Amino acid sequence: MYRILAREDLTSDIHLFKVKAPAIARKAQPGQFVIVRSDERGERIPLTIADWDERERSVTIVFMEVGTTTRKLALLASGDSILD
Repeated sequence: MYRILAREDLTSDIHLFKVKAPAIARKAQPGQFVIVRSDERGERIPLTIADWDERERSVTIVFMEVGTTTRKLALLASGDSILD
């Protein structure tokens, strides 16, 4: 489980999550993406890593609500967790 450290709504349907992900933050490079799944029944979606902080051990993702999975993600708040 990956805990959401911060959430910011950039517009009504575009959201930014800063997620605790030590292993990913340690190896992240420009242009890479992560596969995100909100829960056990959620589909796997690729999201570009917008930023990362190796010291904080976090990655930042930005996504737009366009389907069921991204709408489920948009319901999560700081302190909630993403499955994988």
